[in-house]
Amino acid sequence: MEFTEKPVLVLVTNKPFGKIIAAEGWRAAVGMFGMDHQSQLLFIGDGVYGLIKNQDIMHIRMFKSTFESFDGRICASKKSLEERNISTEEIFENVEVFEEDDIAKAFIENEIVLTF
Repeated sequence: MEFTEKPVLVLVTNKPFGKIIAAEGWRAAVGMFGMDHQSQLLFIGDGVYGLIKNQDIMHIRMFKSTFESFDGRICASKKSLEERNISTEEIFENVEVFEEDDIAKAFIENEIVLTF
């Protein structure tokens, strides 16, 4: 069987507090690059809380810097941010804010979706 590089969407839907699952989403996204896949992170629902920059969440900061070094795309649902009253000024820099159409397109463009 021949290996084929695939686009992977890593969907983060969980809060980063009290559980390790959101950090595992970051870890998986970084790991995809190690397996020669192109990964994209998309934060929706409560997952957008993991993008707030003024938090002391060391493991997320570590994975974020590694992910960015591979030129990975970090995206967030505009609707999810608005529903939680989180402004774009409160989240990390270089996060693309997606409208609903952009989210649908991300699901179509990526062959694999991993949910955390």
